[in-house]
Amino acid sequence: MQKKNKSENKKKTTNKASGIGFALWVVAALFILILFILNQNIIANNLKATGFFNKTGLKTPEFVEKAEEPETIQAERKNEVEPIGPVEIDLNSTVEKTTRTASPVKAQNETAKKQQQETIEVAKEKETAPKTEKAKAETRTEKKETVVKKEVSVATQSTKTMKLKLFFMTINSNGTVARKESVREMKKSDSPLVDAIHAVIAGPNATEEKAGCRTLVSNGTKLIGASVKNGIATLNFSGEFEFNEYGIEGLRGQLQQIVYTATAFPTVEGVQFLVDGEKKEYLGQEGVWIGTPLGRNSF
Repeated sequence: MQKKNKSENKKKTTNKASGIGFALWVVAALFILILFILNQNIIANNLKATGFFNKTGLKTPEFVEKAEEPETIQAERKNEVEPIGPVEIDLNSTVEKTTRTASPVKAQNETAKKQQQETIEVAKEKETAPKTEKAKAETRTEKKETVVKKEVSVATQSTKTMKLKLFFMTINSNGTVARKESVREMKKSDSPLVDAIHAVIAGPNATEEKAGCRTLVSNGTKLIGASVKNGIATLNFSGEFEFNEYGIEGLRGQLQQIVYTATAFPTVEGVQFLVDGEKKEYLGQEGVWIGTPLGRNSF
């Protein structure tokens, strides 16, 4: 009889412990589910950025494909400068570029030469002009000095710099490839978007390399032209851009670098790619879609 009671008590204790354990598992599952719902967009973005489903051979779920980057992160990744106007830029025209980037030292030398010539002319006027004209000559000299100061000031302003956000790629310790943002101080110009794309093509500098940055843009790629209109930057690249030595991952990587760098500007939402002036549906033999403008949500 005692053995029977002990057996029943032991069974009740086991059932009670099982019930408590099951309840704890239910609470934990609900807690995890709530966390997932609250952070669904962040989790989806991380899965999308790391290419988890592509690497495992699984089909990427629709909610991961359509995941939008949080507005706070998008705002942090915007440049404070405007890219360029809706005018096509011909990068083969070096004359105009050379004129815009004239050396401040050269401008100062020309100003000094001009000032010296004007000083000689004023001296000649003083020798031949009557005393009543002396005051007029001094007034003219003062005006000319003011003009010279303004010209020197304009030449000095051309040396101002700007900070641009560039995007490179980095290889993590587990072998995965991810984007890496870098803020680089560059000389201020009339077309910062073109300068930023050139910098990405050229690759990271020494400091950025130490931070693990690298570029996946195909060797020999050149930016032929660029324009921005209605939030879309149309970028025309040379034929080298169509093929990448790292295959499909390299093509996707170089597209991400260009798109994220371009959309760091406040008036650019997407990029339409052209190759040698032609609009193509796919990039490379592997077939990466570029037939429509690509934005940050495309990756």
